[in-house]
Amino acid sequence: MDGLTAEALRHLEKALTHEPNHVPALIALSNAYLKQGNFPEVEKLLKKALSFRQDQSEVFFLMARLLVLQDDHEAAAESIDEAIKLEADQPKYYRLGSDIARERKKTFERQLFLERLIDLEPLDGKAHYELGKLLHHPDDFDRVKLLFEISIDLLPDDTQPMFSLAQHLYAGEKSLADGTISVQREPENAKELLREILSVDPRESKAKILLAEIELKSDEEIVATRLLEEALEDKRTKGEASYELGLIWEKKGNAAKATRYYKSAMEYEDWEALGEFRLALVMLGKGKSKDAVKHFGKCISSFKKKEGHLVKSKDLHLEKLDFHASRKELESLQLIRKCLGEANLGIYKCNYESRNDESFSRYLDEALIHYPHYPEANYEKGLRHIQSGEEENAKERFEKSVEGDWNHWPSHMELAKIAKIGNELQKAEMHLKIVLDLDPTNKAASSFLKKIQKSSKK
Repeated sequence: MDGLTAEALRHLEKALTHEPNHVPALIALSNAYLKQGNFPEVEKLLKKALSFRQDQSEVFFLMARLLVLQDDHEAAAESIDEAIKLEADQPKYYRLGSDIARERKKTFERQLFLERLIDLEPLDGKAHYELGKLLHHPDDFDRVKLLFEISIDLLPDDTQPMFSLAQHLYAGEKSLADGTISVQREPENAKELLREILSVDPRESKAKILLAEIELKSDEEIVATRLLEEALEDKRTKGEASYELGLIWEKKGNAAKATRYYKSAMEYEDWEALGEFRLALVMLGKGKSKDAVKHFGKCISSFKKKEGHLVKSKDLHLEKLDFHASRKELESLQLIRKCLGEANLGIYKCNYESRNDESFSRYLDEALIHYPHYPEANYEKGLRHIQSGEEENAKERFEKSVEGDWNHWPSHMELAKIAKIGNELQKAEMHLKIVLDLDPTNKAASSFLKKIQKSSKK
């Protein structure tokens, strides 16, 4: 503490010895002790002030600050409400109220505090930005866009509002007049903002990740690859960049490079499960069944944990009637369950020779539990029904398979065989023509079709 502050404290303490109930001195001294972290003395002074005066908003404000520092956010919320009741036009009260609401996870309360703060301080760029980040519903698309644009103008040295606006424009979720949600992305505007960020700060790796995603959608693979490789230099984005590079090289058929990047992604908690999953698929493609099973097993364990968290989060949003947030969690949940389905089928395929063994056939059932419309899993289940002589059950599975993916020609082939057995020759012919549209060199389908057409003429 410097000499001036120490001297000021002595004067305040001396003033209180002469006039113990002097509220301005109590407030000033409490504020000074609060800055020092002398919480017991602050609490004593504020309780003393409240014991004989209940009309001083600043006392309640300081009490709220103290309670926040003591992690008692429920009591802090009560104190800041009292301060606002006494003096409703103090911007700092609403900022503290917003911070307390954030800690209490009271989103709507926080929204109200920020809206009032903006009314009182229209040039508060941080408040505009925080309110924009808080609003997620497609109904608020235009409002969020405006809030971010204002915060960009008011915070010219901060690139975060610009990045958030780029994310918002690229997501493009808007509510239409009939209540439905439409995705109307603005990739070019988003790219312009991201490039501007990188011109100010070439090391901003999150901007590189998003820009790479947009470039990939435009088939600009070379540009995207360069951006992702640059993002590898930042630990904050190395996991995601590694995973995305793994996808690029896996798609290009370079298993060695894909493997290297997936292993790198697995070093980061947020990307460990997905990296392990993709690595297992690479191992399966290379015929390394033991390695694939090992990685599938590990990622299944991780995905199940994520599934549990997402189910709880989705239900919590639903209880609060936040249907949009619940829907977003459901979308994430469906992706996790799709991965679980594919991973379980992967283990089943790795043990295909032992597929009739209960210890391995259960993986096929697990795949369908998590991903009921999984075309390949339904196809495999249909084959098992054929093997057991359950023709109707097999037909249902093959039909489900083509419902999930009309281009799954092996299922069309099996449906043609079942139709032939049932003497439904037109249906059999239809399925065989679909097979040949999808796989023109399929000799078995071509030969089968000729037989069907020959039978039809008789």
